[in-house]
Amino acid sequence: MHEEPVPEPPATPPATEIHRTVVVGGFFIAGVLLLAICRYYARQRTSLRRPYRIPDFEAGVKKALAADAEAEFRRVVKFLQDEVLIPIDVRLPGRPFEYDMHAFPFTPMVLVIGNHSSGKSTFINKLLGKEVQDTGVAPTDDGFTILERRTVTETEDGPTVLGCPENRPYAELQRFGQTLAGVLRRKRLLLPQSSQFPFGLQIVDSPGMIDLPVNEKTMSESKGRGYNFVEVVRWWAKRADLVLLLFDPDKPGTTGETLDVLTKSLAGLNHKFLVILNKVDKLDNSVDFARAYGALGWALSKVIKRKDIPAIYTMFNEGMESPGREGLPLERFVKKREEVILEVLRVRERHNDNIITSLEETMRQMQMLVGVIHRLRHKASDRYWRLKVWAIFSALMPVVGIYKIMHVAAASMRMAAEMAAADLAASRAEELPSRRHWGFLRRAEPAPTAPPEPVGTAEEFHPFGTWVYVTVLIVYLLFLAGVLKMLWDSFTQYQKELYVTLEATFDEVFYDKFIHDEGEDLRSRWNVVRPKVKSILQARSFYPLLPFVAAWEMQRISEALQTDVWYLRQLARQLRQPPPSPSPSTPTRGNGNSQQGPFL
Repeated sequence: MHEEPVPEPPATPPATEIHRTVVVGGFFIAGVLLLAICRYYARQRTSLRRPYRIPDFEAGVKKALAADAEAEFRRVVKFLQDEVLIPIDVRLPGRPFEYDMHAFPFTPMVLVIGNHSSGKSTFINKLLGKEVQDTGVAPTDDGFTILERRTVTETEDGPTVLGCPENRPYAELQRFGQTLAGVLRRKRLLLPQSSQFPFGLQIVDSPGMIDLPVNEKTMSESKGRGYNFVEVVRWWAKRADLVLLLFDPDKPGTTGETLDVLTKSLAGLNHKFLVILNKVDKLDNSVDFARAYGALGWALSKVIKRKDIPAIYTMFNEGMESPGREGLPLERFVKKREEVILEVLRVRERHNDNIITSLEETMRQMQMLVGVIHRLRHKASDRYWRLKVWAIFSALMPVVGIYKIMHVAAASMRMAAEMAAADLAASRAEELPSRRHWGFLRRAEPAPTAPPEPVGTAEEFHPFGTWVYVTVLIVYLLFLAGVLKMLWDSFTQYQKELYVTLEATFDEVFYDKFIHDEGEDLRSRWNVVRPKVKSILQARSFYPLLPFVAAWEMQRISEALQTDVWYLRQLARQLRQPPPSPSPSTPTRGNGNSQQGPFL
């Protein structure tokens, strides 16, 4: 009977191989876990860790927001500034967005600017219902005056205002110097009951702008007033909730300081300033009105590069008792004045919306600035490394060439020396028989010694003297210095081209935005960002070392614009809702909103 062979069991792998497999597998698993942990902590670091919760609104479902909407509003604004904007701003030279941040608390504010004798102080006095500010045809005020309604009357000087705990942003004005602090004051006023000016609102009267051409070589804003007037107005305008720009019909032009204020101080703030042609009741007839209105519109069209200029409010400060002028519709001017007053009284309602708009615009400006800076840094670094390769090539190739030339020259000189030594030995060998033949006529010579060693050995043969090596080294160093100087001049010229062609760089960064439209909003924002980019480039002369902002930081800004700004809008809407109406027995403060006011 045939027996089938029993299969042998598989060979057991050695214990060392099993141990090695376990170790490799353990290291692999540990590496995967470590990578996962690193990615988790990286996402935690780069993501927005909000100290508040944004409600998830579904369609048609209303959810309650924070119980204390005002505290929540400030918490969100402070978080976005401290965690999103300031970490980037501190790395930028000069901190271009340092004074765009909001500090709380801060009272809503109206800024009134204009030429001297344009009726600024008169308008403020009529609005307050009390003669507070000096008026006149000649300039009557050389500083900024903050006016607000209080239960007692008192006046504070500039240093006191700068340290005010109720309005923390005033401390930023210290950077403009002591001269501004000397012409800054605040008047807290006890107004009559008939005044329509509310509590909790500030109105700022500014010095009249001078419409004279400023010679930049002899006088600037800082030399003329002791502080940079244009920058100071820019600071006030950014923090104001409404800016009233008044013009006198006798001087409706835009030159001198008025031109600088329109092009620099109010750049990017079109959403919150009103252009007012004041004192129209002083015109004689409709022809004069048309001439003044047309001159102002023409002057604004030269400054504001848009097809449609801002609406011009035409009004006058006196009441309807002013004598009527030929063909002038004073009733319509009174309606326009009421519209301006209504905008002033609405400032407290739009205060939070202005903060959100300013914060959103700051984020978008930072996005634009970082994008342009990143592009400039990339282009400069690329050119710099290319020139660096050329510099290394220019430094090595002469060394190789000089080595080859000197090696060939040394070999030739060694061969010539060997041939000369051979010829010399041969000539001496030929001279020996002749010397022996005529030896009886000469003195006895010593016995010839052994022939000398060949002159061409590597140990003793030196084809070049020290001066040759020194000369070659000096020429090489001069050549290298010339090449490096040429390459550096080329790089410097390239940086100048980048500075001059900022518009082209801007178009490269946002080229996809201009495919289907002209991108007027982006170009308007670029007019504000461009001076900041130029200041950064002037402060950092070596563009490859421009500050670097990581992609995740820009992603956080985009996330905040999409989510947190929307949440702030909802909080502002909740804060705008009117409080419950008081009972009839509850006394109200006499702010005079229901009364006609002193204008009428």
